Amino acid sequence: MSEATVHQDAADPLDALRRVIGVISSGQVDLEPEDLHAVSRLSSNSETVIRENLSELESVSRFALLERLHQVGSEFGGYDFTVLFSTMMSDDDVAVRTLAVNGLATCETAGATATLLTVARSEEEDAEVRREAVTALGEVAMRLELGWASSEAADEVVEALREIAEDVREDEQIRASAVSGVGVVTAPWVPELIEEAFESDAAALHLGAVQAMGRSADVFWLPVLEGSLVAEDEDERLAAVQAIGEIGSEDGAPMLLELFDDPSSSEELIQGAVAALGEIGSEEAVEELQRLKTHPDPTVRATAQAALEEATWLDDFDDLGAAQDPFGWSDR
Repeated sequence: MSEATVHQDAADPLDALRRVIGVISSGQVDLEPEDLHAVSRLSSNSETVIRENLSELESVSRFALLERLHQVGSEFGGYDFTVLFSTMMSDDDVAVRTLAVNGLATCETAGATATLLTVARSEEEDAEVRREAVTALGEVAMRLELGWASSEAADEVVEALREIAEDVREDEQIRASAVSGVGVVTAPWVPELIEEAFESDAAALHLGAVQAMGRSADVFWLPVLEGSLVAEDEDERLAAVQAIGEIGSEDGAPMLLELFDDPSSSEELIQGAVAALGEIGSEEAVEELQRLKTHPDPTVRATAQAALEEATWLDDFDDLGAAQDPFGWSDR
């Protein structure tokens, strides 16, 4: 066992938290790995002590601490800051609570999901914080649907998203996030919910439905999305482009290609279409991406190159047939 590992195992979580707070208080952000590992082992029974220690920091420093922990948790494995992020949900600063929700979204633990459910359903919580929690639950639903997470809380997550999406008394932005999030769920009631939101007079719900169509990855929605590509609202057009890319069907490529000849297409829309073509990766899409490598706009050229690399990766993945599968995964 290495010396570093011994130190990580021996470090007391609360002592490590105090050292981390001291570093942040001094205006620094470089935290010792052994302290980060120790903080990731904080017990939920220590929440009161954690709050007392965090109270020594100004709100801007508490935000800086969460920002750094969020970054570490997102970029490196082996860390679980669920307890600290959950504890910070009682902070009196909305910005801090919002960032704590974003941190919980990366934890992928049962405890993080439980806190997100509580925040999403809270009538007292700030609307923006709740919306972030609902969005995070949508990502939890995605992981559950793909089998990347334990299904223990699956029913409760889906139920919460559905309840919020269907609640006409709810804030429209929060409902829209729930509609978008539930789009990944394979259930007979989901398409009807998406269709009702799309036909709503509320712009937020309409947009959430377009996003849900992409997250469903169902080619059924391509004709509807084709209509959204020529909508007056730029946000809807952008969402439709992204949704077509997420669906990934080669039938979506011709729809996207029409945008390049449309004088009303903004630069951002063109860039989105380029990225979506890379996600589709069909022969027609790749040919168009090759042509766009000589586009006069350097941003479009760079996006086309990145999209080509994505398309090539997808091509290589599709070429891995059963005969080329040494692990036999294709038979499972």
